[in-house]
Amino acid sequence: MNSSGFNPCGDRVVVLPDVLEEKTQGGIIIPESELNKHQLAQVTGVLVAVGPDAWTDRVTVIERWIDDAWRPTERRKTGYSQSFAEVGDRVCYARYNGLPFDGEDGQKYRLLNDEDITAKVSAKIDLNEMRSRVPLGGK
Repeated sequence: MNSSGFNPCGDRVVVLPDVLEEKTQGGIIIPESELNKHQLAQVTGVLVAVGPDAWTDRVTVIERWIDDAWRPTERRKTGYSQSFAEVGDRVCYARYNGLPFDGEDGQKYRLLNDEDITAKVSAKIDLNEMRSRVPLGGK
C-alpha cells in the first residue's frame, strides 16, 4: 500500500529504500554522517507505486538536416516486452539515482524513472556495503 502520499506520474516509480542498520553485527555503532551517506547510496528497496506510463512503448523521431531544414527521417519504437516489477516487489535500482523525499508517513522514499529499476531481488540478497567485515587473520 502506498502510504507515501506521492503518486507518480508518467513513467516514474516510487521505491521505499531498504533501511540500513545503525549497528553492525559486531556491535559497532555507525556514525549518523556515515549512515546518511550510505543510505543515499542504497540500491535495493520495495516498489510502492508505479506511474501510468511505466514500462510502456516510446517513439523517438530522428531528424536530420536536409535541404536547409530539419526533417524527420526515422521513427524508432522502443519499449519493453513486460513490466520489470509489480508493486510490493523488492527491486534493485541504480545507485544515487532518483529524487529522495520524505513521505507523509515519515519514511524516506525515492522517486525514480522506470528504466532505473535494474532487477527484482530476493529478500535473501544483501547488496549493502555496511556489513561487518572479518578482521585480518579471522575466520
